[in-house]
Amino acid sequence: MAVTDALKKKIDDWVKEEGRNEYGDPKDTVYAGGNPLFDERRPGLKDRYEYILERNPGLEKKLEDPADE
Repeated sequence: MAVTDALKKKIDDWVKEEGRNEYGDPKDTVYAGGNPLFDERRPGLKDRYEYILERNPGLEKKLEDPADE
């Protein structure tokens, strides 16, 4: 999934407005290993924006078309 720069900006704004942590989860969320982007089954880290969109179904549509809120 390719996340455009415009969508990244909207996601960042949403994270701030909702008072979430940098991964789009509630502020008090604790992660095993300290980082939810790490997956021992694959090399490297998962993209932060892809993680946020996967964890928040419907967010991309909401951000792309705010009139539907």
